[in-house]
Amino acid sequence: MKKIKFQDLSEREQNLILIAQKAQERAYAPYSKYKVGAAVLGVNGLIFRGCNVETATYSQTTHAERVAICSMVVAFGVREIKALACVAKDGGAPCAECRQVIWEFCGGDPNVKIIGANADLSEIQVFTIGELYPYAFGPKDLGIEPEKF
Repeated sequence: MKKIKFQDLSEREQNLILIAQKAQERAYAPYSKYKVGAAVLGVNGLIFRGCNVETATYSQTTHAERVAICSMVVAFGVREIKALACVAKDGGAPCAECRQVIWEFCGGDPNVKIIGANADLSEIQVFTIGELYPYAFGPKDLGIEPEKF
């Protein structure tokens, strides 16, 4: 994990984090008030966004990272991400459930970059999925080659 400044990101990474920040504004979080926005860069070069959507039971809440990945799959059938950015009030990293989904769609590449930022982008952390999820379990562990775009 590296802490960096917004201006130290590449133009593409800056765009990814700005799209995640905009997606955060659309989050439906009336119970926790914890709004999260995410954006994923698909292998096709397009960016897909997502936000968290809560329900009163909390366990039915859908996380922003998974919404963005599902949007990528449904929009173009893309099944591999190249990078992911998420924005929340206190920054941070994707939860364990989201790490599993990210791993599922990273094509087995532990170097897929994940950028986490707080809401005003003053604190930015850069991880790889391999750092966040070092002992990942995925399709290859089942003897299955992941579907590609």
